[in-house]
Amino acid sequence: MAKARKEMELAVHIGNQPGELAKLLSSLSNADVNVLAYCAYSEHDQGVVLLVTNDIFRARQALESSGYNCKANPIVLVSDADHVGAVAALGACLGAAGINILYSYASSSGAEEFHAVFKTNDDDAVIHLLNPARRHGGI
Repeated sequence: MAKARKEMELAVHIGNQPGELAKLLSSLSNADVNVLAYCAYSEHDQGVVLLVTNDIFRARQALESSGYNCKANPIVLVSDADHVGAVAALGACLGAAGINILYSYASSSGAEEFHAVFKTNDDDAVIHLLNPARRHGGI
């Protein structure tokens, strides 16, 4: 069953030259920070990286000490066993509940697990919807 939790992602502006993404990711690797999911794209003359890690504080420290400026944004991180259509089902569930997805990205470690990142118009509703134990007085 999918597990949703509030997390923070880091938004980092990097140069738009070959090797910039590798440099950023190496900074995290050297600090022993695990990247759970990331999205990288180009915006005008800058590269932008959105990433969720196992330790946002250590990640931010490593990136800032490497000269990057980071902005923390609240998101919902959903983890579940990976299978075909898993993220599509999550999107359909959120849509049926009237939750607007502002952006999303995901990563997978094969059949073991996937992580989907959602920024929505109501992140609290996503948590409530995807964690039924909390709806019924559990956890």
